[in-house]
Amino acid sequence: MSSSLIAGAVSLLLIIISGYVIATGILTIAESTIYTQSDITYNQEQMRLTAVTINSSWDDQKLYINAFNNGSTSFTKKDFEKMDLFTYPGNDGKMNKTSVNSCNPHIPDNTTDPVHGDIINIGMWDPAEVLKMEVPMDTKPDRVIFVTPNGITAYSSVI
Repeated sequence: MSSSLIAGAVSLLLIIISGYVIATGILTIAESTIYTQSDITYNQEQMRLTAVTINSSWDDQKLYINAFNNGSTSFTKKDFEKMDLFTYPGNDGKMNKTSVNSCNPHIPDNTTDPVHGDIINIGMWDPAEVLKMEVPMDTKPDRVIFVTPNGITAYSSVI
């Protein structure tokens, strides 16, 4: 008789522990799903707020690119490492990828260019500012594609 009471108590204890382990696992999965969804929503909102246009010109073995921040997203100098330029055709007749960080990216200060200069958040590429880049190349490319870290692209034919 007492053995069946002990077996029942152990079984009940195992059921309670199993339920606790399962509930903890479900809550952990639910919490990570909520955080993932909020990250995705934030990234989509940043993409929606980002608008970029570019123009480009060729002169003396250099490609000059002006990128205009027309949206409401600001980019830090660390973001420049994640921005890319694609030129076609490149030096070898294929599409070439260049990191923006290697293209001397700079925003003119507001003393040399008060209209497009770095007005707020010095060192950051803010809305209504122009990011200027220079890419040394042997041959003139036909097209340039500029890509921001959040995946927004801008396209320009080289003049």
